[in-house]
Amino acid sequence: MLHPLTTGVYVHIPFCDRICPYCDFAVVKTRESAIDRYCAALHSEIERAVGPQKVRTIYFGGGTPSAIGPARIAALTALLFDKFAIDPDAIECTLEANPSRGPDDIRRWREAGVNRLSVGVQSFDDTELHRLGRDHSSADARRFLRAARSAGFENISLDLIAGSPGQSLAGFRESLRSAIETGVDHVSVYGLTIEAATPYATWFAREPQVFPDDDLVAALLEEADSQLTAAGFIHYEISNFARAGFESAHNRGYWRQADCAAFGMSAAGYRDGVRYVNHRGFDEYCGAIEAHRSPLAEEEQLDFGRRVGEAAMLALRTSDGIVYEEFRRRFGVDAHAIFGAARKKCSAAGLLEENEAGTRLNNRGRLLANSVCAEFLTPDLPRNEHA
Repeated sequence: MLHPLTTGVYVHIPFCDRICPYCDFAVVKTRESAIDRYCAALHSEIERAVGPQKVRTIYFGGGTPSAIGPARIAALTALLFDKFAIDPDAIECTLEANPSRGPDDIRRWREAGVNRLSVGVQSFDDTELHRLGRDHSSADARRFLRAARSAGFENISLDLIAGSPGQSLAGFRESLRSAIETGVDHVSVYGLTIEAATPYATWFAREPQVFPDDDLVAALLEEADSQLTAAGFIHYEISNFARAGFESAHNRGYWRQADCAAFGMSAAGYRDGVRYVNHRGFDEYCGAIEAHRSPLAEEEQLDFGRRVGEAAMLALRTSDGIVYEEFRRRFGVDAHAIFGAARKKCSAAGLLEENEAGTRLNNRGRLLANSVCAEFLTPDLPRNEHA
């Protein structure tokens, strides 16, 4: 089912108490002096912004936003609510959180207007957590999730990783069972990617046999689909499962190319077909703001063909898939026709489900999503179509 487009705000908080060995995000080791400098720059960037209208979602991502303390989160939510004339009771406001944080912080986040938590559990197996470089235990995660409910959070998500070193199918099944037993409303399951220049890349080069192979990772992802859907979760996007009504509104906007204002180092935003990203480096970002310069590192106007192709790629990640009527309404194109070659190729490979209303990935297609989606990035548009 399609949902209305949302206008979102993304705020990047780069700080982490401990940097995970598999992480390639723009992150910074937590230091009070660095947090003070960064938050000052962030406030300035937000205050100067020409903001989006009718903001429907706010997402604090990272890094680990919970690392900066609840008072700073409260200052940021207050600024955003005021700047963009937001009714706190009318939006989804998500905070990514580390389950090693204490219950007092959780209560204060809720008081600040955060109403959705995305908790980086990653595994309920303590051995796996150690290998992942996490600073919490499975017991810590369970306590944190219980405390979040007690603090009034009615929308809680947790992350799990499929493909961590030494992971087995039996062990992953237990993590899935534990996730379901916590009673959370949303579960994200991410296949581990070995990123260049990370400690995991060095480990993988030395001992590749420690890491699950592609066949095992596929089995883990299929197990996630089986267990979570049997427990009543809707597999509404390749990596995401939700109980009915608890799908991430912020991410739904992203998957449908809704405008999103982005603040902070490395933050990527989108507005009226223009995609932009801020400087990735801490000093570059803060220095630009302090010198009253733009923090933008890149800005790109997408032509019509790329907008349509990326819309198809993003839509295929969701359970809705490419809905022909929506593409006709949004872009004035016949999606059945302009993606004809891609559809035929991927259907022949047994990767799609198709009917008169649209096309979407089947279960096998989800496992090969990157390859399938790439086929749809270049639509066969008429030569005079929005050149």
